[in-house]
Amino acid sequence: MKIFIHEGKVFLLQNESMYTYEDFTADIKALKEKNKDIPIFSIGRSVQGKPIFAIKLGNGTRRIFYSGAYHGMEHLTAKVLFEFVSGLVEERYGDILKGVTLYIVPMVNPDGIEIAATGKSWQANARGVDINHNFDAMWHLSKALEESYGITEPGPTRYGGEFPESEPEAKAVANFTRQNKFDMVMALHSQGQVIYYDFCGVVPKGTEEYLSRFEKVSVYRREQASGISSYGGYKDWFIKKFKKPGFTVEIGKGENPLPLSMAEEIYKEAEGILLEGLK
Repeated sequence: MKIFIHEGKVFLLQNESMYTYEDFTADIKALKEKNKDIPIFSIGRSVQGKPIFAIKLGNGTRRIFYSGAYHGMEHLTAKVLFEFVSGLVEERYGDILKGVTLYIVPMVNPDGIEIAATGKSWQANARGVDINHNFDAMWHLSKALEESYGITEPGPTRYGGEFPESEPEAKAVANFTRQNKFDMVMALHSQGQVIYYDFCGVVPKGTEEYLSRFEKVSVYRREQASGISSYGGYKDWFIKKFKKPGFTVEIGKGENPLPLSMAEEIYKEAEGILLEGLK
């Protein structure tokens, strides 16, 4: 039985088929040791002080950003993104990075991943704020809908915080985006095998071309969000602020947390989308 430490306490891992924060940091360390020339750095820290690691690949003029694990039980998004990093580093995809600078943040919410690993049904960060409802994209409408979903205080999911970017994880991602002015962003979530692409009907130029390519190489299909999920997300904020293509890709199908045993299958599903995003 695997053990890990959370807030100074020792826990037995309740779900051994999760890709934990400990697993992720071990992978980051190994990547650094084998590839000293690849920039690996922190864009900020979580509520509990954990670094939010970013990896930079390529040096082209097109700037792309992939991110994942905004939610505690969505550990497989981090695993999939790290596997993609490995493939790019090992040059399994040829010169796909030609003309591109790609930044990848596999685990935006390390505290939430760690909490979920204790067996809790937990999507939020360590303060009970849902990172993907904490961005300034009609955030007030998300707040207005919370009560109808039975949300009255910080908790496992959908509580949007006291104000946009109140949480260090959301602020770190937003600041990093403002600094880099990406041409396209993709945030991985789970589950559903769908691609969200608009913000309240706003569809930036170039979005349709991406969607057509994504649907040709995968079983994933475009869909529009509804209800509280329509507001306050990272993709929503990016489209609203920069008016460029932004996507939320819901990987896999089942019930969160999806088991680690599905990682290879889900990676094969999502690989084509990740590659097409760089073209």
